[in-house]
Amino acid sequence: MSLSALSRAASYAGNTLRYRHFWTHLAFSDLRARFRRSRLGILWLALQPLLLTIIMSGVFIFVFSQRFSDYSVYLFSGLIVWEFVTGCFVIGGMSYIAAEGYVRQVRLPMIIYPLKSALYCCIVFMLAFSGFTLYALAVKPQIVSLHWLYILPFFLTLAVFGTPLAILSAIVNIRFRDFQQGITLFLQMLLYVSPVMMLPSVFEHRGLREWNSINPVSALLELFRAPLLEGTAPALSSYLLVLAWALLFWLLALALLARNERKIVFYY
Repeated sequence: MSLSALSRAASYAGNTLRYRHFWTHLAFSDLRARFRRSRLGILWLALQPLLLTIIMSGVFIFVFSQRFSDYSVYLFSGLIVWEFVTGCFVIGGMSYIAAEGYVRQVRLPMIIYPLKSALYCCIVFMLAFSGFTLYALAVKPQIVSLHWLYILPFFLTLAVFGTPLAILSAIVNIRFRDFQQGITLFLQMLLYVSPVMMLPSVFEHRGLREWNSINPVSALLELFRAPLLEGTAPALSSYLLVLAWALLFWLLALALLARNERKIVFYY
């Protein structure tokens, strides 16, 4: 990369950081708008996965022959990670469409709108994790240990992984509106081939085992569940797999952004 390209990239990053108060305000504004006039407000971010966990666990404990407490914390942990991933795709995909008024009137770094969506998903995840913590303390308090400190680097890893997904989805969706419909089908398929609801033993079969070894969602779930549910350190291989996928997504996202930065306003 030439010095001029590095200078432009540094300037772009500086401008993005300069407007951090704007896009963080947009993220919190979206959160307030979502629960405006709601009596429970942001408590729904913990209640929704909790209620879904209780209902689904009541069925799947018979399918997998699991105790309710064991399977419910497993499912709850999977659902909140999965909601983050889907949020980066779906909410991130709507970033430019929802920000049409800003894009048309104010010239700002285009990356700030998907960054806002990624920040929104991170906030939702943190609040959902708070609900998970309270639930775990209620039904299975023995799993709470010092290993939970491994969650701190996981939060950063999750943000690094999810942000380029929001950028990619935002650009592709503003350019090709069918993406919004197709991504829903893709995510449904990905859900059933990832250990979100299914136990890891399901993926020990030949074919599924190979897929699971390269599936970034599986690696994210392992990073999250190992310290929380098993009281062990996450495997280094899982970190490397997630970061490898994140690097690939970042390269694609930044290349696509550089190519479409000045064209996005014409895609409406």
